[in-house]
Amino acid sequence: MKKFGKILIATVVVGGIAAAVAYFYSQKKKSSISIDEFDDDEDDDEERSYVPLNKAGEAVSEAAEKVKDAAEEAFTPLKETVSKAKDKAKDVAADAKEKVEEFFDESDANK
Repeated sequence: MKKFGKILIATVVVGGIAAAVAYFYSQKKKSSISIDEFDDDEDDDEERSYVPLNKAGEAVSEAAEKVKDAAEEAFTPLKETVSKAKDKAKDVAADAKEKVEEFFDESDANK
């Protein structure tokens, strides 16, 4: 039984190697297409236009400036509202402090 297992494994290995060789050989035949077959027109090089990097950088700078301006416009009302709320909070805190001092002054006077 051990001999039969060894023969079976050897047959599988040889068959696998033969299949791999056949596959790679068929792929090599398929990939032997000439590069010239892909080159449709040689005149296409003249029609290509490339974007210079300087202009692309300028466009990015302009876009960033527009975003910055839009953000400032959007946050200006928010800044004003926060400033008003801050001032109001200071006033309320000052009033609360006065009331607390008055309360303790009255309790000290009652003793």
